Amino acid sequence: MNVIITFVFYFLFFAVIHSLLATDHIKIKAERLLKGKFRYYRLIYTIISFPTFAPAFLIWLKYTASTPLVYSISGWLYPIFFLIRLLGTGLFVYAAFQTDMLEFTGMRQIYAKNVKPENRLITKGAYGIVRHPLYTGGISALFTKMEMSLLDLTAVLLVSIYLIVGAFIEEKRLISAFGEDYRKYQQQVSMFIPVKWILRYL
Repeated sequence: MNVIITFVFYFLFFAVIHSLLATDHIKIKAERLLKGKFRYYRLIYTIISFPTFAPAFLIWLKYTASTPLVYSISGWLYPIFFLIRLLGTGLFVYAAFQTDMLEFTGMRQIYAKNVKPENRLITKGAYGIVRHPLYTGGISALFTKMEMSLLDLTAVLLVSIYLIVGAFIEEKRLISAFGEDYRKYQQQVSMFIPVKWILRYL
């Protein structure tokens, strides 16, 4: 049980740091402080994510087998879980190809004349299936683990909650950035589960 508490502590440490650095309040302060060098902020944010998440990840990796087994999927459920995981991974990869990864990691901002990236609303491809395909794909992969220990379950729940809360916060930012265009997009495309997309083809 101490392993679970330690993991939760390290994960919450990562979540707080990661979330604070993503707030507009901190970004505005950083822009004032860094001035012309603010273009490095996104890259610094990305780099900081690795060492802050590493302790939680390493504990999860090392001690997951030492915690009690919560469930193990029966043989007849394997194809269903495998299919969900395959679809989720495919959605994640599809969305990743639509995302400017150089901009996402902060590399493009270093060489860009304009420090602030140009806002553009993607509504096609993976983003036409669900509004947050990266999160849907990631959560699908996490929850379709064939064997789930207590530490696995704790990690999966915490990561999923963090992603879902992050998505709701992101939605507010996107409404602020795109206004009515994003509200129309919300009406047309489901947030995580592709219900509206499926209904179009029924």
